[in-house]
Amino acid sequence: MSSTILVVDDNRYIVDGLVAILTRRGYQTATAASGEEALDLLQRMIPDLILLDITMVSMNGWETLERARRQPESAHIPVIIFSARKTLADEARCRRLEVTEVIPKPINTTDLLETIGRILKGKRTALYPSDEGGDTAYHINIGFDQHLSEP
Repeated sequence: MSSTILVVDDNRYIVDGLVAILTRRGYQTATAASGEEALDLLQRMIPDLILLDITMVSMNGWETLERARRQPESAHIPVIIFSARKTLADEARCRRLEVTEVIPKPINTTDLLETIGRILKGKRTALYPSDEGGDTAYHINIGFDQHLSEP
């Protein structure tokens, strides 16, 4: 049985890129375009991991995470936060919010997949197949391009 990852970001290009990469690696995905939508989804499903953008318009990632941590069903879910901001780890400590990992944008997919694998280790029944130049050739670029691009 594959792990389910909830991807939360208000940038559709980022979400689409992450879903494509995660699906290719055999993960199930669910997506939310806002903090409110993510919290609504968490009432109906319990993913194995949440990928959460911090800088979102209506409800930022910190508020989303704080509310998710208050709910017993989602309090234990590992969370990887990502943003172009450089002070994420310090902010998480100041806010006293449990964050499993911090990934800077632009997202290096090799690092992201290794981090996800490490976090979910023991939950998956098989190791990821080697992919000779597959996902490692891509980064999710959120600069002005806003699309998957080769480095």
